Amino acid sequence: MANFKKLDDVSPNKDDSSVLVRVSKMWDTLEADQGEGLSFLFVDNQGTKMQAFVEQANQMNRFKRCLHEGECKILTGFSVIMVDTEFRLTEARKKIALTSNTEVTPAADFDVFVHLDILPYEYVLDYSSNVQSSFTRDFLGFIYEVKITKLTEDDSIPRNTLNDAPKITNSIDFTLQDNDGVRILCRAKGGLRAKFLRFWLYYGKTETIVCLLTDWRILGIDDPVHVGSEEGISTFEFNPIGIDEVDYFTDKCALLIKTARKWKNKKWNSITLTVVKATIKSDLHSGLSTKISEDVSV
Repeated sequence: MANFKKLDDVSPNKDDSSVLVRVSKMWDTLEADQGEGLSFLFVDNQGTKMQAFVEQANQMNRFKRCLHEGECKILTGFSVIMVDTEFRLTEARKKIALTSNTEVTPAADFDVFVHLDILPYEYVLDYSSNVQSSFTRDFLGFIYEVKITKLTEDDSIPRNTLNDAPKITNSIDFTLQDNDGVRILCRAKGGLRAKFLRFWLYYGKTETIVCLLTDWRILGIDDPVHVGSEEGISTFEFNPIGIDEVDYFTDKCALLIKTARKWKNKKWNSITLTVVKATIKSDLHSGLSTKISEDVSV
């Protein structure tokens, strides 16, 4: 059996490494100073994510032909670049550079557990007003509201110095709510906006929708939106199944709803009321008021 390096262990000082990865995502890029490019998101059997990019423009078509989303590959002859900025796509402070020396070999599929990096909403609200998230994270909640917007400004769009056309893009804003009634405002842009809108028009308002956002970025103080999609890497799922974190989230919600219904018409002493009010702040299923104290006599 070949001795493959883990993505965590690849280094710029080792140019003979061999890695076994799954191609999670592939997307085209466009940078004002570098022009067109091609990027990938690789995942190894430890669940480690790492961005990769094609170093030479004349090699893009070759890698498009031999690297496809969902396939497992063995890579050799690649370079490793250290990421010296806080603003990056993955937690890893390294990127793989695919070069003319890189060889790609098909590999058998392998099982991999990719740990979700789900952030509590309180973290988002505390930190979005101060600094931007250094890398993309995951978010989970009920869809509370969707606002179909038209055009918004997007400073991340590359533009050459001779072009003063406005940086605008299509986007859609939506609010997620957790089981404690805390809400965050999210924005999907570009192609992801179109996909989100299609899903919302089909599923929206027919049922309560649990939405999982994967690889989204916390935005900064100048943006009223808390979380935004990142081109190429961000995804979403409506009512995902087979995910432990989602099952725990929905089970907790069901328990809160059951408790809320049980106690809605009962009289509570001040201690019980304080506990319940702190626990049950939201009920998207049955529409119970967050101001439970208005419905009971204390």
